[in-house]
Amino acid sequence: MKKVNVILCTYNGEKYIEKQLNSILNQTYQNLDIYIYDDGSKDNTLNIIENMKIHNKTDKNIVIMKGTENRGYPECFIKTLLDVDKADYYAFSDQDDIWNYDKIERAVEVLNRCDIVNERPVLYYTSVDYYDEQMTFKRHSRFATTLRKKTDDLGLVEFLFGGEPLGMTFVFNNHVRDALKKTHDMDYREFKDGFIKIYCAAAGKVIYDDKPSAQYIRHTTATTANSNPDSMIKRYFSMFNEMFLEKDTYEYFRTIVMTLLTFFSEDISKENKKILQLFTKPNTIDKRIRKVFYKKRFRNKLTDEIGYRLLFLIGRV
Repeated sequence: MKKVNVILCTYNGEKYIEKQLNSILNQTYQNLDIYIYDDGSKDNTLNIIENMKIHNKTDKNIVIMKGTENRGYPECFIKTLLDVDKADYYAFSDQDDIWNYDKIERAVEVLNRCDIVNERPVLYYTSVDYYDEQMTFKRHSRFATTLRKKTDDLGLVEFLFGGEPLGMTFVFNNHVRDALKKTHDMDYREFKDGFIKIYCAAAGKVIYDDKPSAQYIRHTTATTANSNPDSMIKRYFSMFNEMFLEKDTYEYFRTIVMTLLTFFSEDISKENKKILQLFTKPNTIDKRIRKVFYKKRFRNKLTDEIGYRLLFLIGRV
């Protein structure tokens, strides 16, 4: 049976952590260890976790790692991933969501069937069900199936600016961990979900499962938490500001692209290299035109797609 390590990072999560940790302990998959890195919580989070460890009656091990400094997100996830014992697969977990009982079992079954899982980086991710803070169901997520019906062979283009994978659904193999070790001195600001999805799409495989694996809690403070007109207006204004006005919005994306071409060029196909090279500097007129008229879609929504084509044209991306 393959070994799975779950990486759970906490910070002042006393309100949610017990439910989330119970949902991991109650997974149907048994060969699973839980590594919890607390990023300097000031509330009762650590006490709750330590008490649950003492009273844990499952075969799953809980390892608590106490941070001496506040690493912040996403650095705490990446550095914890690199510090834990080696396993066959790894999964990220947020502190305030609830996993479906068969989440890991389904992931392992799919990854075990993948023909390149022992040779290449492979990422498995799923849809989720959205809930508000009162645990009222809001909607089912709309991910890769709106891009392509064949969800087990998603290409690089889908994940450069889309694909919409949530890190809390990620399960991946050792090749991903090794890649993060190789780039450990890079800025971790976006080296979690963004790097992992693009790296796997460029050098290996991304597998999407349309069946939800978790209850994703949307908090009222989140820009996209509500669907009322005021919230939607704020969301689109925020997106416009980020896409067209903020100075370094896409610098992290360029960092990921350059990292892939620098460290993993030999692992990336000729076709995918050509795609990545479109987004390197200098952003010449020729590159802009080729991106504007690129034959495949980059985003699910037509409005988003038009927005990105405009960004390509004016040289923002």
